[in-house]
Amino acid sequence: MNTSIPSRVPRRRNYVMLLLFTQMVIAYLDRVNISIAAPAISKQFHWDAATLGWVFSAYLWTYIIFLIPSGILLDRFGARLVATVAVSLWSLATVFTGAVTNLTTMILARLGLGIGEATTFPVCNKTVRTWFPSKERAYATSVYHSGMAVAVALGTPLVAWAVVHFGWRWSFVATAIPGFLWVLSWAKWFRQPEECSWLSAEERKLILETRQGSSGPTASPDAAGDKPNAWSSVKVLVRQKSVWGVCLAQGCMNYTNYLFMAWLPMYLVSRGMNLMKAGILTAIPNLVAAGMEIALGKLSDHLLTPEAVKAGKRRVHVATFFAVMIIIMLIRVLDSELLIVAIISIVMGCTAAVGALNAALTNDLIQDPKITGTAFGMLYFTSNSFGVAAPIITGYIVKATHSFNGAYIPAAGLALLGAVLVMTMTRHPISAVQQTKAAAAAGKA
Repeated sequence: MNTSIPSRVPRRRNYVMLLLFTQMVIAYLDRVNISIAAPAISKQFHWDAATLGWVFSAYLWTYIIFLIPSGILLDRFGARLVATVAVSLWSLATVFTGAVTNLTTMILARLGLGIGEATTFPVCNKTVRTWFPSKERAYATSVYHSGMAVAVALGTPLVAWAVVHFGWRWSFVATAIPGFLWVLSWAKWFRQPEECSWLSAEERKLILETRQGSSGPTASPDAAGDKPNAWSSVKVLVRQKSVWGVCLAQGCMNYTNYLFMAWLPMYLVSRGMNLMKAGILTAIPNLVAAGMEIALGKLSDHLLTPEAVKAGKRRVHVATFFAVMIIIMLIRVLDSELLIVAIISIVMGCTAAVGALNAALTNDLIQDPKITGTAFGMLYFTSNSFGVAAPIITGYIVKATHSFNGAYIPAAGLALLGAVLVMTMTRHPISAVQQTKAAAAAGKA
């Protein structure tokens, strides 16, 4: 029978959920502002669609390279220090974007953004593993993950307004300010549950006893003591089928995610809308996606017992929403703006849910929380290797065909592939170095 968290226990851990959510909002606002300002930027510098595709994807080059190292640093130094440094760095890169003078300086600014933002998802997922009972894992993941859609929904019309009234350069300065404010809040308030002064003893006990779905207290992933050998952990993780299953599935999701994040405003403009209308209509599917993601994350937690969580049964939910994403192909044959926005909303909601639930599934399968950062660094390294291709491939398809219709075919195919991968390749726990050695020793006995 499904168990629940006692209602009498305080829920101050939700303050941490709010910090993770706001970090994600800021991160994605600083990613997508380039897409919103793109029409103005391309007009000033005379860049075509193919050039914009390279600009859109440039931050992913360093983002991908630094994902695994950032996960290793996270396991070594903890979320508080790593996030403080990283958010400060990407906020500075955002300010610099407003001062670029040519393609080279634009690429450099986007590369700096990628270095800083490489820590975002590993920090969030490791913090979820540290701070939340396993029974709340998908919900907590969905809440922070919904920050992506909220950032696009609210940020798109606001940045569009700033571009129209103050110019695209000042729009980047404005979007950098929240990052600096977040750093001050994070450094002041965030600690591990074991060390947090504003957490009640009752809630601390609940977190420590239930964050791995076990009946006794577990060590924090950031706790002092023996640390796993980082690169040895990578070597062990890369040999496991379940690691490849969640990583490749995340990649199949991420292609569609970056397709919409980079090109949706331009797609709507291509249908004859002005920038302000495109900004408003971009907001609608993102708000729907945020609501769907949180609701589906809550539902996933509700449907699964602790035993089902440990067994990786969340894979069924991930595969289901992958299957729904295939309706993206309907966009190619629809003329009604209302129906197109409705289909995009459903697809984006399922895409967001897949991203959050697959991350929760990864946390479900990881046996030793001390390798959480490294494992998630690998997850997002693989997934963004898919994502980096979406803006570039889409740019060349649009340039060659003068239409977005062909851009949705790869996304539909990858959604189908993702459903197959997550159902067939995530059936075993993800083991850590220590556990693998122990199992080998036991096998020889």
